[in-house]
Amino acid sequence: MKLKNEYLNLLAQRESGVVLGKKWFNLWLLTAVLTAIFLSIAFSNGSMIYLSEKMNDPFTNWVNITNAWGSDHFDKFRADISKPEVQKHYNFSDVQNDNYFSYNLFGKNNKIHYLQFRFFERLNCNLVHAVLSEDNVVNGCAIPDSLLQNETLGFIITLDVLHKLGYDEKNIPAYIDFLENSIGADTFGVKMIDEEHAPIPVPLLAVVRRLPMNMDVIAAKFFYEQETNLITYPLSMNNEQYQRELFYYIDDSIADFEKQVAALVPDSLKYNFDVQEDDQPQLRSWKKGKLISVYLGDASTPLSVYQSLNAAILTKFPGDKIIRLYKYATEHKDVSDCNFVSVNFQSLDSIRAFERYAKDNFNVQIEMSQINSKENFNAVSVMANILSLAIIVFAIICIIMFIVNMLQSYFQKVKRNLGTFKAFGMGTNELIHVYVLILLAIIVSAIIIALAITWLLQIILPLFGVLKDGQFNYLSLWSVKTLICIVIVIVSTVLTVRIVMKRLLKQTPGDLIYDRN
Repeated sequence: MKLKNEYLNLLAQRESGVVLGKKWFNLWLLTAVLTAIFLSIAFSNGSMIYLSEKMNDPFTNWVNITNAWGSDHFDKFRADISKPEVQKHYNFSDVQNDNYFSYNLFGKNNKIHYLQFRFFERLNCNLVHAVLSEDNVVNGCAIPDSLLQNETLGFIITLDVLHKLGYDEKNIPAYIDFLENSIGADTFGVKMIDEEHAPIPVPLLAVVRRLPMNMDVIAAKFFYEQETNLITYPLSMNNEQYQRELFYYIDDSIADFEKQVAALVPDSLKYNFDVQEDDQPQLRSWKKGKLISVYLGDASTPLSVYQSLNAAILTKFPGDKIIRLYKYATEHKDVSDCNFVSVNFQSLDSIRAFERYAKDNFNVQIEMSQINSKENFNAVSVMANILSLAIIVFAIICIIMFIVNMLQSYFQKVKRNLGTFKAFGMGTNELIHVYVLILLAIIVSAIIIALAITWLLQIILPLFGVLKDGQFNYLSLWSVKTLICIVIVIVSTVLTVRIVMKRLLKQTPGDLIYDRN
């Protein structure tokens, strides 16, 4: 038994070198094949992750249904898709009733810009969160998600609009001016742009590279409610009370604001003077700073005193470090009509069925280009999965064929030696076991080297801008798919060696030694 073990050890030591080939050619060839497999898997994983993110991106999954006629059919459609059972059946959620209109913004360059606005029923939704994703936001200019609310008066604008307003990426303001109809506001000292309109400051919530449907600005429907409120006109500057409220945005770089303002207040009014931080959530901007109210006098204090102190404050703090704001008397107004119904699909599989449901039941038609583009996107996902699987299967077949050919070629060279070993009492299973261990050691070594090479490429290539899209890396090696592939390669190797060697070693020792077929 001891002698037999020595023979087996000697066989393993000598034959492993032969199996490796000259200058370990077989090892490096297997390593190259496995590296190609792992690179394919890494690219497939990265592509699928990228595709999955795009397919789950509300920019892709969001379907806009236009209210072309404002008919009863459309109202019934809106009511029906609000039902949980309908949403579950067609796999969508986040239904919104949105409005569209065009308004004017007034730029730092003293130009008026007529822009397209989209008013979302809720800003705290999947689409807006996608709009405010890191790769879409310009220079980090975005209000934190925790501060984003549906009752904000702020705007999200595109980079193109920022440039039109006379700003650049390094000079993004906290507030921008909306032109509001304010006839008669000049009697309260308000600076008018023309006979009817005055600029009113509104918070800038974010600057982004792109917006859905090529909009210029998106805002909450709450702002649209105030703009269309023709009873109280909450945004109009023709309001004396607004001019009696000294309310400011103060940049964090301003120190001792209260002390500096106190020096500007006449002695006769200092007994009523006070400065307090005043939280107005609907006026929060993307830019850090404080909202401060300056209290001065009482109802009997002339308006001119407030105007004089405001002018003194803005003169003492020029630029955009301090901005005068207004506590707009906002209120909710029922805006039952809408220009769009927006639906966010969890999966693209039900797009076509939903299109038929809308048309057959409510005579509501969805633009077919939306449906076709989303179906095409879904088809690409399925094809990518199939292609990924095909690449792995083909590569494993190549490895199996390589091992089979290598063993058959090798066997022709050493079958006399193997016949001699069998003549000395070595069993077929023992010889097979030796070759399984040899090939297993080679394949595991090749797997480790191939994984290391692929991992290094995954790290190094993106540094040179290769296989990278923005912050996204198209290579993603470490996954369950990689582990499954490794297991399949190892199991396939073991089974292939056992089957091939068992077939080759079924001959008698004499047949092997004398090369008798």
